[in-house]
Amino acid sequence: MALFLHDTFPDGFLWGAGSAAYQTEGGWRQGGKGASVWDTFAHRLATPPGSSPPGPVGGDVSSDSYNNLFRDAEGLRRLGVSHYRFSLSWARLMPNGTAPPNLAGLAHYGRLLALLRELGVEPVVTLYHWDLPQALQDAFGGWASPVLPRLFRDYAELCFRYFGGQVRYWLTMDNPYVVAWHGYGTGRLPPGVRGGPRLGYLAAHHLLQAHAKVWHLYNDHFRPAQRGKVSIALSSHWIKPQRMTEKNIKECQKSLDFVLGWFAKPIFIDGDYPESMRSNLSSLLPEFSEAEKKYIKATADFFALSFGATLSFQLLDSHMKFQQLESISLRQLLYWIKSEYNNPQIFLVENSWFVSGTTKRDDAKYIYYLKKFIMETLKAIRYDGVNVFGYTVWSLLDGFEWHRGYSIRRGLFYVDFQSHDKKLVPKSSVLKMYGNGKESDAHLPWTPSLISYGKSVLFKGKSIKSAKL
Repeated sequence: MALFLHDTFPDGFLWGAGSAAYQTEGGWRQGGKGASVWDTFAHRLATPPGSSPPGPVGGDVSSDSYNNLFRDAEGLRRLGVSHYRFSLSWARLMPNGTAPPNLAGLAHYGRLLALLRELGVEPVVTLYHWDLPQALQDAFGGWASPVLPRLFRDYAELCFRYFGGQVRYWLTMDNPYVVAWHGYGTGRLPPGVRGGPRLGYLAAHHLLQAHAKVWHLYNDHFRPAQRGKVSIALSSHWIKPQRMTEKNIKECQKSLDFVLGWFAKPIFIDGDYPESMRSNLSSLLPEFSEAEKKYIKATADFFALSFGATLSFQLLDSHMKFQQLESISLRQLLYWIKSEYNNPQIFLVENSWFVSGTTKRDDAKYIYYLKKFIMETLKAIRYDGVNVFGYTVWSLLDGFEWHRGYSIRRGLFYVDFQSHDKKLVPKSSVLKMYGNGKESDAHLPWTPSLISYGKSVLFKGKSIKSAKL
């Protein structure tokens, strides 16, 4: 096999950037928006009784995308992306989590979609990116309740009716592992319920049921006219054995089963949890009926994958590694998904690394990892035959980074969170990878330094020979 790769991405390959509502939107009390569990959680952490917050509180304002749609659209135009992944705020569209809808919220996302249409940018829309309406947590106990799948279906129906004619790619939810395990098991993230493993697995059960309900809703009632596709964004780490023994290899498989397979196997294989989970967790793991298995199986039109430091590694509990070693090999993970889940079409819907929160424009570390991950994606396509059809850099702009707050940054554009106007300032990753190294050239569409119109892998205007395989 050749040691170096000199090749291009397939024709029609999708290149884009993404963001999530709670991370970047701000406007937490504007336009009739209701509170989300992240609003409540962030306020509780930031402001102990009798004190005032020293700086930005959670996503109250963040990068203020709610009031800066044209600013964000200009950032997308400068990058020349083919798609933009963003999430809808359930609490902005349905302040109490149920009908009636909030007209101001519907108008807001309508404006965003109109801007994307003018730019020729494909929207990739996530229905639920962790920001559950607080009213549903208070009234029902959130995802611990069997009522939530039906309410999520109702919310999805609103979104499909109002926005479906403009959206070809839908994601029902982002990383249900984090929502279930850290939202309802460890309590590390909102809503902060420390219910232990049993409640974590129950919440995941309901999340899978909710996803399936929404897929069937779209498939039965909206797909014939709208002709879109629906999936679920699943995050994973990669793991390698401490030593190449049969036992360690099986433990690696178990680690992937307990994180990615927890959700991927029911959806992509047979409607049920991995055997390693069922045999090890006994009565802790809820059971699906045969009818439920049939209902959940094959409820994704493509495999949507997230891979990066924050979600894939920092929120991975140590015991989920089963005493094996984490690795940042995206290529190996892509090949494993191909082998494990019947060679699905894969859409990388979130990928990048991070830099310190004190970093302004010189994000050399971010550039290094971005180049690495993009090259590994190309190798997976060309050498391993993995069917990857799109790649999404995370994120378009700096924002609130969940449990890390503002201590790290992941945006292509820098935002001064203390400023009034919240301008987008291109970082080195924009100037060097999407332009000629000059700010005036940063609008050129993915050329010439790294990617040319989503096809060629280029550095500084020359075709790249990759690192050793």
